Formats: sequence, structure tokens, C-alpha cells
Amino acid sequence: MLLLISIVMDYYLGKIIALTKNDAKRKFYFIISLIANLGMLSIFKYTNFFIEIMNYSGAILKTGFSFPTLNIILPIGISFYTFESLSYTFDIYQRKLKPCKSLIDYAMFITFFPHLVAGPIVRARDFLPQLKKKISFIPENFKYGLTLVCWGLVKKVVFADNIAIFVNQFFADPTKFTGSVPIMLGALGFGIQIYCDFSGYSDIAIGLARILGIYIKINFDKPYLSLNVSEFWKRWHISLSTWLRDYLYISLGGNRNGKIMTYIYLMITMILGGLWHGAAWNFLVWGAYQGFLLAAHKLSQDLKINMLYWLGGVRKYLHLIITQYFVFLGWLIFRISKTEYLSYSIIKYITFDLTDVSAELSVLWTSYQLSFIFIILFIILHIYTIFNRDIFDKISSQDNFYWGIYLFLACLSLFFLAPTQANPFIYFQF
Repeated sequence: MLLLISIVMDYYLGKIIALTKNDAKRKFYFIISLIANLGMLSIFKYTNFFIEIMNYSGAILKTGFSFPTLNIILPIGISFYTFESLSYTFDIYQRKLKPCKSLIDYAMFITFFPHLVAGPIVRARDFLPQLKKKISFIPENFKYGLTLVCWGLVKKVVFADNIAIFVNQFFADPTKFTGSVPIMLGALGFGIQIYCDFSGYSDIAIGLARILGIYIKINFDKPYLSLNVSEFWKRWHISLSTWLRDYLYISLGGNRNGKIMTYIYLMITMILGGLWHGAAWNFLVWGAYQGFLLAAHKLSQDLKINMLYWLGGVRKYLHLIITQYFVFLGWLIFRISKTEYLSYSIIKYITFDLTDVSAELSVLWTSYQLSFIFIILFIILHIYTIFNRDIFDKISSQDNFYWGIYLFLACLSLFFLAPTQANPFIYFQF
């Protein structure tokens, strides 16, 4: 019902906004779409979080008021199709897109099954023009799509789910480790897990769409090769980061109102981006942390600060290491919801406490050898793909014999290397 309401409402509001000449009325109709979409998202996703905030505030102020939380189920895919619907009316309001003439085509855009549940967040101006052409199945699309689907499944089932064995056990209680190295390995493990999990889903979605003749833009572009945090957000969850940039950051003012306001807009954008991931304090703090990193990088650019300029060619690799150090610190904040676990992990992460490092590494390796093997294998493959950016184009363009070998090896790895316990896609919860 929510999906149907969103589709019908925004389809007709888009037509009304396009036909209305008066700017004030156009803005009014757009605000209706904005309030309705964000209102539904807020009710189902953030009601209990707001109740917790009010109860917490009431306890501090000793007002005596306390509200019970509600038994609300989060509807499947609401975070993704809400942003897609909003981008449609927003683009029409800004006269960047003409309204869709067919309700069926618009419904197809919103409910197209590969991206419906967990993205990528597709924009109407990229998707709808493709429906004007005849959709046909061609061998090139089928081979490329199936190649990408298989690789996405391998990333999810073979890498993410095996690494999750260590990650889930580690984050059950990080305080049982006394040194920094296990904490860093936990952050590394989760960073690789969430990348393989979510980029694997995106690959499957993009591949399925390509098989059907629909082109969806890539959602990840080797983010762990980024040399600064701004570059990281151009490579990570690209459909969300560009949505936040185009529809939130620029709408707030972007870099048009002075440098101080630019830093504030970055903070607001990333805090809201953090809350988009979930109604919990750790997501809010993670968003604020990412906003701080972006603002700090922007400030260093504005002041033309580069403390490593004297290192020459080595500077690039140091930038890479420093950037990923802070990125993986962010994954601790993202993953840990308990305050006492989070504070302990952050302190250990940043203090480089090497207490009993050899003993702890020995225990970790003995307990989670398989997980660490897949972490090491992922790093090797990641380095390999640096030099083979068009690897999937090459595989899918091979003759059927070599392409069949690739599919056969992918199926073998899925059959023999899949862990006994499956894990749901991480982004299904959002």
C-alpha cells in the first residue's frame, strides 16, 4: 500500500508541477511530495527513535513523562524507493526532467525488481528514457550481466559471509581483547565484509538489469583505493552519495554561501545521510564523523595544507594509508551500537596499544583461520583488479569456452566455499 501510494501520488504531482506556471504554486506542490514521502519514511523508520530521544530528554529534565515504543515493522525497500520518488519530483520541479506520460512506465521505474529492495538508488532521468526504446535481449548484455551477477554472488557468499564468521564473533564483545591490533583487524574485517556484501548486491542488481536490457550505473568504484575522504565518497555507494550531494547539499547552499557555511552544510548532509542508514545513535555519530572528515579535508584544500609534499612519490601511498585508517575507524562506529563497546574500541584503535599482540594474533589466527584467509585473498584480488579495471568486459567478451570456464569456477566456489550459515544482505535492514 505504501508503495502504491508513493507511485500514484508522485506520478500525478509530477504532472501538476510540470503544468503549473506559477512558481509559488509549483513549490507548494513539490513540498507536498517532500512532506508526504519523508513523512511516511519518518513514521515507519524513525518514530521509535524520536520516542527514545523524548524519553531520554524527559529523564534528564525529570519531567515524569515517558512514552512507550511502538511495534512498527520497517517496510521493505522504503529508504530506497522514497529517495527515488523524491528525485523524480525534484528533477521536474527544477525543470531537469519532463513528467512521465505513462503511469505504467513510472511504476516500472519505482518497482523494477533488481534495485527495489536495496538499491542502487536509480534516478528517473537515467531510467525512464530507456523505456522509450524497444527492450531486447542481446547476447552481449546477457553475457556481461551474468558475469556480473556471478561475481556479485561470489563477493557476497564466498567473501562477505565467510569473513562475517570472524566479524560477528569479534563484535559480540570487543572488550575481551586487550590490544589495538585485534580491534584494527575487526575494523578491517567488517570494512571488507560490508564492501563485499553491498557491492556484491549492487553487482547482482546491475547484472540482472543488464540481462533485461536496462543499464544501471555502477555503485562502487574501488573505494579502498581512495587517497582522501572526498574521493572515498565519490567511489562508495555512489548512488546515495551523489543523491545527497545533488538534492540535499546543493539545495542547502553548497559552496555558495561562504566557506564556514560550506562546512556546516557538509556536516548536516552527512548527519542526515547517517540517519538514512538507520534510526540509531551509532548511525548519527557515524554521519557526524564522516561530515567532520569531509569538512576537515575541504578546510585543508581551502588553506592549501599538504604536510606530506616533501615526500615526493611516496606521498600518494601515505595518503592512501591515512585515508583508509580513518575510513575503517568509521566502520567501528557504524557497526557497534553499544556505547561501552564503541568507546573501548575507538580508544584502542587510536592508541596503538600493542599489549600481548603476538598472543592475541595467535588466538585469532587459530580461531578464525578461514575468515583471515578470505580477508587476505580479497586484498590480493583487490590489488589485482587495480591493473584490470575492465576485467568483466574482458571476461564477457571472450568466446563461450573461456566464458564458460569462468562461470564454472564461480559456481564451484559458490558450492564448495559457501559457509554453512548464510547471512542476509546487510543493507536489507535499511
